[in-house]
Amino acid sequence: MLQLKRMKRKIIDKVLVVSMLFFFASPAVSEIQMSSTLALVSRYIWRGFDTIPNNKPSAQPSLTLNFGKSGLWFNLWSAIALVDTDFVELDFIVGYDKVLSKDITLSTGVGYFTFPSYPNYPDKNSTSPEIYLGTTFSSIPFSPRLTAYYDFNVGDGLYMSLDVQKSFPLGAKVFRSTFLLGYTTQYRNSGFSDICFGISTDFVLRKLTLTPSLNYVIVPNETINQEDEIWAGLSINYDF
Repeated sequence: MLQLKRMKRKIIDKVLVVSMLFFFASPAVSEIQMSSTLALVSRYIWRGFDTIPNNKPSAQPSLTLNFGKSGLWFNLWSAIALVDTDFVELDFIVGYDKVLSKDITLSTGVGYFTFPSYPNYPDKNSTSPEIYLGTTFSSIPFSPRLTAYYDFNVGDGLYMSLDVQKSFPLGAKVFRSTFLLGYTTQYRNSGFSDICFGISTDFVLRKLTLTPSLNYVIVPNETINQEDEIWAGLSINYDF
């Protein structure tokens, strides 16, 4: 079993390296578009987990490079606990989006997640590679997106999500409602892991976009979280 895990880890590490080489060798490098985002959340909720103990707020800065019409992109994402200023997480993700038709988009990629606050970082128990494959159907009502993720180390298993969204006017603003249903095989009790509801709206100030949101998650699997959670967020995006 240990040898199998090591083999899987080596394979995904090689995939990540090859993806990075292909990514930066692409002719679309000359078409790079860059954006940065700072998200402030009252709790860091991820796939049902209250990731930072004791309901602590978090700052989540990220940087994204889009390689033009190639469909390739790179994202650097991090999470910092605001109370103890712990450096909780640093992620590297390479993705590829392909429009198969005007209504269907295929997305795939590989991520490498690191957890600097874990003991003995950066040993094998504080880093985790993951691959994903997803499809979005934009012509169907609520634009459903189905995505499958496979974690090769810390989670060691499959996570799948179905999420939908709907925009609606309210006064002078347009609001966006979201719903996500998650299913996992990664923990002792396989099954539905998180049922998420959210509402948000955008405020555009030239190149800045401010997006406040309110979110609620029901967690059926007590292995993941013994409580349902509600949290608020503010995302600040800047396009260079």
